[in-house]
Amino acid sequence: MKMNTFDPPFFREDAYKVYSYHTDSNRRLNLIAMLHFLQETAGNHAAANGFGYDSLSASKLFWALSRLTLKVADYPEWNENLLLRTWSKAPGAFTGNRDFELLNAQGRVVAVASTAWLMVDIASRRLQRIERFGSNFPHVLNRHAIPEPPEKLPTVTASVATAAREIMPGDMDMNGHVNNACYVRWVLDSLPQLRQDGKEIKTLEVNFLHESHAGEHYAVGVQQAAENILLCSITRCEDGRELARVRAELGMTN
Repeated sequence: MKMNTFDPPFFREDAYKVYSYHTDSNRRLNLIAMLHFLQETAGNHAAANGFGYDSLSASKLFWALSRLTLKVADYPEWNENLLLRTWSKAPGAFTGNRDFELLNAQGRVVAVASTAWLMVDIASRRLQRIERFGSNFPHVLNRHAIPEPPEKLPTVTASVATAAREIMPGDMDMNGHVNNACYVRWVLDSLPQLRQDGKEIKTLEVNFLHESHAGEHYAVGVQQAAENILLCSITRCEDGRELARVRAELGMTN
């Protein structure tokens, strides 16, 4: 199904409010809460079109986030009302592609994101072709929150690494592995630069490479690629497998 339209069922809009438990120490929406908003609205849109969690579970499948690019112009403040808009783009052979726009109460776009999702078999954990679930994914042509698709990030040459940390049961999600937002939280907790000089993340890019589980251990390696650009790699300590790769561009707090 291909149409140059932005009418339902081709897009989804959900309203959110920034509650106190969504905020950081500056009383603004924290990055992890923003990622949770994206995940929730993506799931709502997929479910409304027949390829959400319940439908895929019945076919012994689930969605896994593979790549993410998020660009933040402004972090909304406590008690702000927000509108999160999403739409699917043309799928690839193995990827479902989805963009987002986060708008404030005045209708200004304060953040945009582009994502790529994989369809995974629950039992084998193998990737499945998107066409296995059907070819009628409603998607929007020629509309992009970010023109470039999320890209493969370069290998990280870490000059700083954290000590090993245990993955906790609270990091797990409904699919039986660590939730994608937890990988980002682990990286944020490993970046002292974010607690210095009022800096914050303006652009976040993530490649999610392998799943992980409670009871395993991880470490975060950090490379200073440029003055305000950090490359990070999360590895599993038990076997050295890279779980995720992150690029963060820092800017001054507005």
